[in-house]
Amino acid sequence: MNTTIRNALTLALATLAGTAIAEPISGSYFDIATCDNHGPQIAVEEFGDPSIFAPDEAIEHVATFTSATACPMTDDPLKPNALVQITNLTGRFLDNLYYVGDPETRFSNVDGHGVGAGTPDIEGLAFRIDTLGMNRNLVFESITADGIFEPGETWQFIVQDYENAAGTAPDLFFSVGMAGDSAAIVNSSASIVRMVPAPASSVLGLMGLALLRRRR
Repeated sequence: MNTTIRNALTLALATLAGTAIAEPISGSYFDIATCDNHGPQIAVEEFGDPSIFAPDEAIEHVATFTSATACPMTDDPLKPNALVQITNLTGRFLDNLYYVGDPETRFSNVDGHGVGAGTPDIEGLAFRIDTLGMNRNLVFESITADGIFEPGETWQFIVQDYENAAGTAPDLFFSVGMAGDSAAIVNSSASIVRMVPAPASSVLGLMGLALLRRRR
């Protein structure tokens, strides 16, 4: 019964996301008790490597390590922090971007969970890429420090205490689909996803979905 309800809610959220984007992503986000709260969100678009994604969804990407932290209260000083760099090749201004890990990916500056519509029982750790609240992971904006990912702009953000079961880098954005929808894909560790706040009519559904997950 719980699985049926979860599937129905996720499909409803995918419908609410609409078809304004040529190749929309279907999924949702909900907060958990960790770093920051953003409220329920609906995934509307994913961005990734130009070899996989359309030109208006393409980003350049690279990753290294950093000693800086994003959310100090959850940081493990014995684990390395990753620094991911992305450059906007889309020609568009973007905001409300989230880093959503694949199921094999773990990190500690977590705001909530992302769930793909195709695998509603599989969660991916997630955070919003920003400079606000306790999880201040966005450490560099090459054009304007305003949280808007401008055309041609480069961002750098921290993925704190990054680990992946397959040993892959934190910037493998080579698959379409977030969280469980990218599970077990070799060239994938996470997704860059644009979210929009869930309409009021779907907030109760997302809250119910989160409650069901906590009771599992």
